[in-house]
Amino acid sequence: MIVRRATLEDLHPLAVLFDEYRQFYGASSNLDLSYQYLKQRFENQESIIFIHVKDDVFTGFILLYLGFSSVSCSIYYILDDVYVTPTYRRQGSAKQLIDTAILFARHENAIRISLETQKTNYKSHQLYEKMGFVKDTEFQIYHCFLK
Repeated sequence: MIVRRATLEDLHPLAVLFDEYRQFYGASSNLDLSYQYLKQRFENQESIIFIHVKDDVFTGFILLYLGFSSVSCSIYYILDDVYVTPTYRRQGSAKQLIDTAILFARHENAIRISLETQKTNYKSHQLYEKMGFVKDTEFQIYHCFLK
């Protein structure tokens, strides 16, 4: 099993996995939409995607977006999506993907990686905390939904 940075050539098989991820969170399957979304992120250099590969099969991915901290005049990364297909779960794949994201962010001199997860996603909470993520108790998160 390896983790590597995704390239444009990976978009078609990655889109299948990304569509599976979207369905996991309740979205309707739309492979073309998934592909176009990822293609835009690549073309506009708006995200960093690492993929987990086992025997030439894409088994998971992690998607990072660049953020900026005005107070510290630094960059950080937003871990927006991490997904491992059900067949390959509980084998360390998510940990490998997160480790890779942390190494990448350190290499880029980022000050942190931030993420949000559902309050009921207890397994992910345990993994994140085990890997050094700290639950925020200082800030309240708000959203202004536009659609």
